Amino acid sequence: MGVARYVNMAFIGTGLLAYVVLSELFAWTLMFFGSAANSQVIGHNFRVAELIGLLVAAGLVVWLKRDERVSTFAMEVGNELSKVTWPTWPETKLGTIVVMITTIIIAMILGTFDYLWAAVTSLIYDV
Repeated sequence: MGVARYVNMAFIGTGLLAYVVLSELFAWTLMFFGSAANSQVIGHNFRVAELIGLLVAAGLVVWLKRDERVSTFAMEVGNELSKVTWPTWPETKLGTIVVMITTIIIAMILGTFDYLWAAVTSLIYDV
């Protein structure tokens, strides 16, 4: 049951993302038909574009959940992710520190190269 819960949350997350993207897409599309095409449905913040986006996103989630190939693939991915050995918190902190120090060192090297190149080009162009 543990993996199925995460797979279902992924489907819900996909639906929420689809709702946000599709409602903006439909709002942009309805803008060409005038302001009356995207009128208020419920309250002053829920318009026709959001309603269409919500319905299409809900349909997408239902379709993805009922599609046997997609559901099987999602469950297999969830099972494989549960087998992964994730790093511990101290390992993650140490890795982050290594990345930060490496980034600072490389930035200093690139800054030195930039300074030297600016000095050389100013000698050439100022002549």
